[in-house]
Amino acid sequence: MKQVICSLILLFGLHETGLCQQASIQAQQPNEKQSVNTNAAKKHTLNFFIISKRKKGRLDLATRFNIVRTKIKSLLRPKKFVSIIADNAEQMSAKVLYRLEKNNATLGTIWFDSHGMYKKGYGLFFIGHDEISRRTLADSNHQLAFRDLAPYMTTESRIILGSCYAGATYSRASIDYKDTTRMDGDSLMMTLGSLMENGTVYASESWVMTKPGLFNRKAATGGYPGRKLFRDLCYQPAWSHVGIWNQYSVRDNEISRINTISLDPDGNLVVRAKPWLEEKKKDKVINRNLNNLKPGLYH
Repeated sequence: MKQVICSLILLFGLHETGLCQQASIQAQQPNEKQSVNTNAAKKHTLNFFIISKRKKGRLDLATRFNIVRTKIKSLLRPKKFVSIIADNAEQMSAKVLYRLEKNNATLGTIWFDSHGMYKKGYGLFFIGHDEISRRTLADSNHQLAFRDLAPYMTTESRIILGSCYAGATYSRASIDYKDTTRMDGDSLMMTLGSLMENGTVYASESWVMTKPGLFNRKAATGGYPGRKLFRDLCYQPAWSHVGIWNQYSVRDNEISRINTISLDPDGNLVVRAKPWLEEKKKDKVINRNLNNLKPGLYH
């Protein structure tokens, strides 16, 4: 079984490399068609799942699991869903653009799969080695990767930041408890939305899980990690916001809270009908963990 999985990963990796090279070659050739086809002329939408390329020597089982299941889905639903592994934001953008142009499609739902970084004190996500945050999006090079996708956006496009705390709006204590800092996840959502010019941006106030059932409308993104360090007192705001997501409408320029999200088999966004705490009856568990938080566990 391990040999089969490794063979699949190698095959998909070579396939993605080929796509990236084709996109780069096209970018270097004389641009005979300067204008992008209008969205009205496009036949359908494509959904994307963006995964950061794994660093050598780093064992990340969650990322490997996502690579295997999304690459298989990409093979089975090539006209609806595409899984992409990227080293950086520029490479991500080139691969997405190549697929959109090839299929004469607009951008449907795009999920940026990433780890968060609570200790930095602000909402962010990663595309390969590129950190994407309100601060780094002030760099024109990072802006370009997202601006290039704007012509393919519609009011129905969905941008999902799949990293923990990416949409956090609370102030959290630093890991040494000496000060507090606001996470500014809403600023990240608004900045990204302004660059892509349309659609809706989604991000979580707390942890984002990608358990089995993510592509089956299940509440697979809700939950919390089991490691002891997450019972540190500095994580109190994250525990208080488990299962809470925010959405930012670019057209209305408004942020609102929503229930936990999921995806359907084609990778389309699904918002759960009930709050995660109510759906999973986890109120008592969360309150118990909140009451048992202790300092000094992070280190």
